[in-house]
Amino acid sequence: MKRGVYAVPVVLAAAGMLAAAPAAFAARGTLVVNNTVYREPSGCMQFGAGTGPLVLENHTNRTVTIFIGSSCRGDVTAVLAPGEARASSGSSIQIG
Repeated sequence: MKRGVYAVPVVLAAAGMLAAAPAAFAARGTLVVNNTVYREPSGCMQFGAGTGPLVLENHTNRTVTIFIGSSCRGDVTAVLAPGEARASSGSSIQIG
């Protein structure tokens, strides 16, 4: 019986952490990609086929990782810390 009593709070705490997880990864600020401003970016963002350079300005509170492949897969071509700007080849960007 004691096992059931302790399991309920642990399950509820884990469920609460999972429900809050998406908000924890949303960036505050803006990301500028090829002169287009994205406010409060999050997750994986797609940008073409990776043939041309992406010009980025990271004005968020999160690290931005640029991938050569789609869906934030493949080789990493650049990592931008908050406040950095750079041009790099790539077709997808992961926030955070």
